[in-house]
Amino acid sequence: SIIVRPLSRFPAWLGPLACVVLSAAVPARAEDVRVTVVAILASDHDRSVDPRLKDIAREVQQAQPQLTGYHLARETSRPVAVGGQQSFPLVDAEEISVAVNHGVDQDNRVELAVKPPRGGEIVYSSACGKYFPVVTRYQTRDRNRLIVAIMANPDGK
Repeated sequence: SIIVRPLSRFPAWLGPLACVVLSAAVPARAEDVRVTVVAILASDHDRSVDPRLKDIAREVQQAQPQLTGYHLARETSRPVAVGGQQSFPLVDAEEISVAVNHGVDQDNRVELAVKPPRGGEIVYSSACGKYFPVVTRYQTRDRNRLIVAIMANPDGK
């Protein structure tokens, strides 16, 4: 099953990564939202936790205590137009689709619709600058579970 739980805190090191674009530069429009997707691999056969992921490891282990090892696999950030959708690469040949249903509102929130690998669509509203993690059903050949963390910000922030 897919576990969806907003985090009250997420590793501080991920904030600056939101400004790094790992894909080709695309000119941003005022109505664009910068979406950052972080792919994390978690396992039940490893006990090492990347220090940058200790907060998410602690949070995920509340629901999935068997996942003991956490490693950063990939981070991608790019602008997505309000009403638009983009696919973000994760691990192996897997992707996540992220649509921006509405841009930043008066409460500094955006509404996203995400479709993770091997899961149904999740629609949620999130505060800008906060990561929203999803434990997916996807496992690599090495039995690592894919966790995806998604953040949105007004473009350029």
